[in-house]
Amino acid sequence: MTEQLWAGARVHLTEVDPGTGALCGNVGLHVGDDPSLVRERRQSLAQRLGRDVVWMDQTHSTRVELLRVCGDELVNVDSEAALEHPAPGEWGPVDADGVVIDARGCQGAPALAVQTADCLPVVFSAASGQIVAAVHAGRRGFLGGIIARAVERIRSLADGPIDALIGPAICGSCYEVPAGMAEESEALMPGIRTLTSWGTSALDLPHAAASSLEALGVDVDIDARCTREDPSLFSYRRDSSCGRQALIIVPA
Repeated sequence: MTEQLWAGARVHLTEVDPGTGALCGNVGLHVGDDPSLVRERRQSLAQRLGRDVVWMDQTHSTRVELLRVCGDELVNVDSEAALEHPAPGEWGPVDADGVVIDARGCQGAPALAVQTADCLPVVFSAASGQIVAAVHAGRRGFLGGIIARAVERIRSLADGPIDALIGPAICGSCYEVPAGMAEESEALMPGIRTLTSWGTSALDLPHAAASSLEALGVDVDIDARCTREDPSLFSYRRDSSCGRQALIIVPA
């Protein structure tokens, strides 16, 4: 697992564990892995982070939910429902593709995780790392506006600068799509269309997301590693039986 201090918060990225299986190091419960092994990995991850972790049930939606710590409970502000605590170190899953937590005044607030295996993971930090967010932005969610929705939710909580970190995803030279899909995507998001390294139609989600965020006044950092090209990362395009890595942000 790689980790770094970033924008007042801590950011961690799980990676493929050494081994021969396609699921070594997987943290996703939806990919055919043994649930008990996944729970063990998640618990070990929470122990290493020193925080519980909030997980999402990601469905390529544009939903971004706001969470608040209320005593010993973690509450979804939108539904007014308390999150489940299904296993040690684990909260959720939240039925959304984006979560924001306002951790001001809540020392030890839980971390937020976004799972990917080619899609775009984005984490956000505001208020010196006390307001953080994690977003899963696949093609549908990104073109549907989930990143802008996350920025809007953060700005509804506090003024001041917002930082975004775009984690490893499939790059524009590898993300091959049908020509018609590339044309439709370009019409919605000018500049997203590109070509693969072998000359076919493709989309460049990381750089399109960076441009969109910069246009919203957000400071952007990018981890430019391509999931398809980097064997230390899971990639559905490279192996459809693969697991999922998690980009995790820990509030200050």
